[in-house]
Amino acid sequence: MSKAGKFLGIVSVAIAAAWIFTSCWGNKAKDKHTDTATSGVIQISADESFRDIVQQEIDGLKKMGVDFECNMVIGKVLTIDELMDEYGYEAVFVGSGAGLPRFMGIPGENLNGVVSANEFLTRANLMHAYDKAYDTPIYVGRRVVVVGGGNTAMDAARLAKRSGAESVTLVYRRTRKYMPADEHELALALADGVTFAELAAPVKQADGVLKCEKMVLGEADASGRRSPVGSGEFFTVPCDLVISAVGEQVDDALMAANGIELDKKGRPAFQTNVDGVYAAGDAKRGPATVVEGIADAAAFAEAVIGKPYTYDIPEQAYVTKADAEAKKGILKMSACICCEGDRCLQCATVCENCVDSCPNRANVAIRMADGSHQIVHVDKMCNECGNCTQFCPYSSEPCHDKFTLFQTAEDMVDSHNAGVLFLGGDKVRVRTFGEPKDYDLSGKNDLPVDLEKLIVTLRDKYSYLYL
Repeated sequence: MSKAGKFLGIVSVAIAAAWIFTSCWGNKAKDKHTDTATSGVIQISADESFRDIVQQEIDGLKKMGVDFECNMVIGKVLTIDELMDEYGYEAVFVGSGAGLPRFMGIPGENLNGVVSANEFLTRANLMHAYDKAYDTPIYVGRRVVVVGGGNTAMDAARLAKRSGAESVTLVYRRTRKYMPADEHELALALADGVTFAELAAPVKQADGVLKCEKMVLGEADASGRRSPVGSGEFFTVPCDLVISAVGEQVDDALMAANGIELDKKGRPAFQTNVDGVYAAGDAKRGPATVVEGIADAAAFAEAVIGKPYTYDIPEQAYVTKADAEAKKGILKMSACICCEGDRCLQCATVCENCVDSCPNRANVAIRMADGSHQIVHVDKMCNECGNCTQFCPYSSEPCHDKFTLFQTAEDMVDSHNAGVLFLGGDKVRVRTFGEPKDYDLSGKNDLPVDLEKLIVTLRDKYSYLYL
């Protein structure tokens, strides 16, 4: 394989692979389409606030020499063999994700009134199923049951509740303790009024009820979670709609159509059995994280090039002993251990873990005039992945606890975070602990001095974060 040859990526993690690969080697551009954030198969996010960001990513890749071929289904329109034999591609990166829903395997799940979480969320977010003006409605009904205990299940349950359902019951075969969903996702679902039915396994759906078997916890499995065991007792949950959120899997049809072998879990190897073809991200791992996908993309780029990508570190980036002591040596503790999450303007002197761990760069270290750092959360960049919460050593939720920079008034209303909205010039809207209040920075105001300094710094030096 030529190390400088062409490569093709099959979306989603392929976006990351393209960035890394072109940064390492480059490619010649031949722009054939006018691509947008929503054209073809490059539909990264349903959130309208992200569309400009996605387009910026696409535009940046095009400048680096990446070609986009939309409306192309690999395995149907063209095979990987045809791409390599007839079009001259020497490496193929399969980053197609794990978007195929798993099924419950119970009688009645193929009847009306049962949908996968994938379909429910996609139709609501991308096809406006919640809006009667569109021809893609979803009938929610009064009573909704969601089967599953992961983050997708929480999303589906919360969306169902906000779509008008009177009751939403989440059915899970283990207890809440063993749910794979992030802790803050559980808290948000409970706050929205979702009811949890623990130790319950669906066995049949019919006639407006979901029949479940009561479970008991047995021995721990390989993951450390105690395995659910049937008790022989049954109960029913009334339902107008059942949403199955029991996981996603790799699209084995795509792999089979291109001769890619799968293991017993239905997943390909990183370097597949097809010469020059690599699989990465969710397409290799099953449902995983953005960070793991980016790591796979880097490994692919290095495999194709034949060596790790190296770059020069600017002199100013090297940390001195004084820098380290200034950052790590000041530990400002709260008087109450349960209030550690409230140290929003002090914890940057300790770790900045939430900055380093955010894959979307939604937590930003702001350099103040005295050289110190303050951490600000950028609302428009956050998709609530939970990384910052997992890595915070102070039991905080940085995506909720940090002083937040809002882009629009609607964003501020939709959030409970303390934060600032720039209204133009010296006018700002600030929320601390109560309702938002408008201030004029050009004159006297009752803002805390440190907070005002932070806001002024954001306006004067970091306006790119909200413009």
